Amino acid sequence: METQETYARLHQQVTDRGPWQQTASGNAFFLGYPDHLAVRIDDIATSLSNQCRYNGHVKHFYSVAQHAMMVSQWMEEDGCDTISQYAGLHHDSAEAYTGDIIAQMKWLTPEFKEREERVEKAVNKALGVDTSSITASIVKDYDFLALATEVRDVLNPNQTEYSWGDLPEPRDEEILAMDPTSARVHFLGRHVELQQQLGMRS
Repeated sequence: METQETYARLHQQVTDRGPWQQTASGNAFFLGYPDHLAVRIDDIATSLSNQCRYNGHVKHFYSVAQHAMMVSQWMEEDGCDTISQYAGLHHDSAEAYTGDIIAQMKWLTPEFKEREERVEKAVNKALGVDTSSITASIVKDYDFLALATEVRDVLNPNQTEYSWGDLPEPRDEEILAMDPTSARVHFLGRHVELQQQLGMRS
């Protein structure tokens, strides 16, 4: 009964562009028809800093925003170009609109990936993110490195017979969790810093 009522309410919110969600700035974003003009960096920073990685199954709150900043900062430390650092910062920015759906659920629902890719395309266009295969490959490597380090520092010890698979060696430095407010401020600061280096308008 509760599910029926929920969908009944959702039906009332459907427009000719499909259902909409209200963003942190009070504006509308249409997931069925993602528009790059509706993408706002403040909305992205607020959403990602309030979303916990790993579906919340962590030792302490650890946001998507902090994860993205860490990937970007590691890339800078290792001498990656600024274009790649910027792509690293925003590799999960579409999740401000789709939510941080865990990879396992995406694997079970391939139709979601198609929707997600359309949102990613709109976000990348709005932010001017390089989507070349070379940049994407570099970002993926650092995302994987982040996973290995997060398994060590953010998750509780694995008590099962199952494996995360072949992971690279974790980064030496320990991940120290940020609260949402700090993560938002640092994410926005990193965004502005990289845009200035790239000669982009904020």
